[in-house]
Amino acid sequence: MQSVTIRIPKKLYSDYKKTLLEQGKIVTYDVRRYMNDVVENHKKGQK
Repeated sequence: MQSVTIRIPKKLYSDYKKTLLEQGKIVTYDVRRYMNDVVENHKKGQK
């Protein structure tokens, strides 16, 4: 695993976290899923 530090506005992060909580999701897992989707979509686009 790789630790990553990113700067995000506090209000945006707070709103994002609340939104995911309502959906039963966790920030870390949601970011990993998004990153994986970007990579997979890129691979599909190259074929």
